[in-house]
Amino acid sequence: MSKLRKTASAHAAAMPLPRLQKRALHGQIVDEIGRRIVSGVLQPGKPLTSESGLCAEMGVSRTVLREAFRVLGDKGLIEARPKAGTLVTHPERWNFLDRDVIAWKLGSGVTADFIADLYELRHLIEPVAAALAACRATPDDLRRLKSAYVDMEAAGDDGRALLEPDLRFHRSIIDATGNPLVASLGHLIEAALEANFQLSVGTPRGQRQSMPRHKAVLDAIANGDANAARIAMRQLIEDSKQDLPRAKLKAPSIAQSAKKRRIQKG
Repeated sequence: MSKLRKTASAHAAAMPLPRLQKRALHGQIVDEIGRRIVSGVLQPGKPLTSESGLCAEMGVSRTVLREAFRVLGDKGLIEARPKAGTLVTHPERWNFLDRDVIAWKLGSGVTADFIADLYELRHLIEPVAAALAACRATPDDLRRLKSAYVDMEAAGDDGRALLEPDLRFHRSIIDATGNPLVASLGHLIEAALEANFQLSVGTPRGQRQSMPRHKAVLDAIANGDANAARIAMRQLIEDSKQDLPRAKLKAPSIAQSAKKRRIQKG
């Protein structure tokens, strides 16, 4: 079993649900309960606290709470059963294509198994996306991609400064496919990149070492060479994956950045 398949973190410690402010109650309830479920504080197969209990604890009406339950149900996190109440579902039922679910997972601390799963997903999506971008990118798409690359160069070995333009670089490729179905998966790629950043920020090789790989992807797309773009992206992903064993595996502490990104994107 590889180092990527070893557990890298523990579940978040249980904390009492805070009494929520009246601003954005619905979203706050969804976020609080969702994070508790995905982090393992609320266990699969176990019932949630009664509606009356949650309403009293969180200071909201049953109407607001039930709407939050509906949203959490749509995300696959809970289900209502006759005589059993509202139960937490098992992880295989969770919708990891949902932006909130993936952010809660990252914010609660991930395992290396999950990181490996994200890399598999990247291999499935990004090389194909790069090839499509090489065939379909518009002048505006190329301008955004080149701008992101320039900003990455300016960041140098400052991993924290590199994160935003790196995300923008990969997102620009996804958008340049012109395929709305592929574009809808962009947040998963962003999640994989954020997780990778948290795990590999301490790599001894620094951050600049990834720039030639990014440049190869950029050049292939700009030249309209789909096959070269596919190969370059595959090599970029694999090179990034190889950096993880060199870095100190640790639980990502990105709950706030993930939440901020969700708020910004609505």
